[in-house]
Amino acid sequence: MGKLVIVIALVALVGLPRPAEAQIVNVQGQLAKPPREDGVTGQAELKLDWREGNNTFFDIGGAGSVLLRRGRLLGLALVRGEYGNAGGGIAIARRAFEHVRTRVTIDCRWRWEAFAQHEYDAFRRLSVRAVAGTGPALQILNEPRVGLLAGAAYLLEAEQLDTRAGRIDAGLRTLASRASIYVTGTEQLGTSASIAHTVYVQPRLDDLGDLRVLGELSVTTKLSKRIALTDGFSAAYDRTPPDGVRRYDTALKVAVVVTF
Repeated sequence: MGKLVIVIALVALVGLPRPAEAQIVNVQGQLAKPPREDGVTGQAELKLDWREGNNTFFDIGGAGSVLLRRGRLLGLALVRGEYGNAGGGIAIARRAFEHVRTRVTIDCRWRWEAFAQHEYDAFRRLSVRAVAGTGPALQILNEPRVGLLAGAAYLLEAEQLDTRAGRIDAGLRTLASRASIYVTGTEQLGTSASIAHTVYVQPRLDDLGDLRVLGELSVTTKLSKRIALTDGFSAAYDRTPPDGVRRYDTALKVAVVVTF
């Protein structure tokens, strides 16, 4: 089975109110530097914040991924989840996310992708969000220190909102076609640091005013062979969110990561 990589986030500081998550989830970071040799690699993350006494708080979350390389085929399976309560049993996190993606290399520049995902998020009022899509991707740059990839896909999206009282769209079900357009770039800064940036735009095809945008920027610095510091910022925008959900989300994160 190739090398198994387990990444445990030791420190995670959220600088702004909540993660940027306007119904777009960036998975390109998992594919930014795919293995050049055939094989399987895995990655796992775990976070836990548990407090008792004057400030009762419990928050647990994790993520796991498997990346498969077989000749021209690159496959990704990704799972994330989080559950949290504050004092008095107040819910602060209820979410789950699963994504599978296949990328086939056609020639030195062109790739073809197909993907599917499922998502649940109580705070974005998503009881179910199921997505499937396919489309081409163009490798604009593929140098040892710099990489740039652009992709476009047709995306079929099915959503069901929760039945929260007092919301005009309680229980609403929708089926929509969207375009999913992204650009992702990576750059190696010297021998110990790298930067990655991804931008997604997802307009609804029958209503271009129904638009979702996500941008993520991260810098990773190696402190030693197995320890790295990651600083990340993300911003998201959903022009037509569910009733009671804000259009904008931003997040600032700092994490110390140990790799085995």
